[in-house]
Amino acid sequence: MATPETDLADSAPRGHSRVAPEELFAPVRTRKSFEDVLRQIVDRIRSGQLREGDDLPGERRLAAIMEVSRPTVRLAVAALADAGVVEVRPGRAGGIRVNSMWIPDGLVNTTTELRVDETFELLEARRTLEPRVAQLAALRGTEEHFAAMRRSIELQGAHADDRRKALQAELLFHRLLWQAAGNRTLEDMLRRLFEQLETSLDMALRTKTDRTNALGIHERTLAAVMRGDPDEVEVAMNEHMSHLEQIAEDAFGRKRIRQVPAFLSDRPAG
Repeated sequence: MATPETDLADSAPRGHSRVAPEELFAPVRTRKSFEDVLRQIVDRIRSGQLREGDDLPGERRLAAIMEVSRPTVRLAVAALADAGVVEVRPGRAGGIRVNSMWIPDGLVNTTTELRVDETFELLEARRTLEPRVAQLAALRGTEEHFAAMRRSIELQGAHADDRRKALQAELLFHRLLWQAAGNRTLEDMLRRLFEQLETSLDMALRTKTDRTNALGIHERTLAAVMRGDPDEVEVAMNEHMSHLEQIAEDAFGRKRIRQVPAFLSDRPAG
């Protein structure tokens, strides 16, 4: 029987592999070319767009797509290989294959130390965007999207004892939810927001009880999205938002200080 980890990877049959679509990658537009090449590949793995067993475009082709030098790509791939994320197979029949969906801590630096007010600003932005995106996912999501989200929940449960893997599975659920909404602009906005929130998300999964609670919230969120009722999705996403907001308030020892409008509140207006 396949494990949840194997299911999520959706690996091709033995002896075959899927070649990752070249449109997953984009030109690098900053001076930190090595970091950006590394970050692009890691991001595509975290989002589920690159799966275990997938073959990446060759080194020469990746360099052309990203508009960087081949040595830059080679360094980034070497870092991924050293971390066990990809396997580099030499020779004409070789290539770069995704070996593991799990990204070790410290491979890419996407987190920043946030001040209290910045954290609450990000949580407010999340509450403004993500429930609407979830409602779009309920409208546009397919059985394939929902099956992938279900597998991410199974993966989260299977690794409840491992905080690092549980956090990656947690983030994968959200990435899949955004993809189901079918709006790349909103997806990109939420991706950048979550990169800044990752420290707070990690804080919310410190204990096994936290991870079990998060698992239940994901199950209820997926059930609501699959039923397609926007009001039910609103209720489920309110629970989702409130969970992290409450943890942040407890951790910082203070409430959100700005007046919250009714449409962003987890309490009825009155």
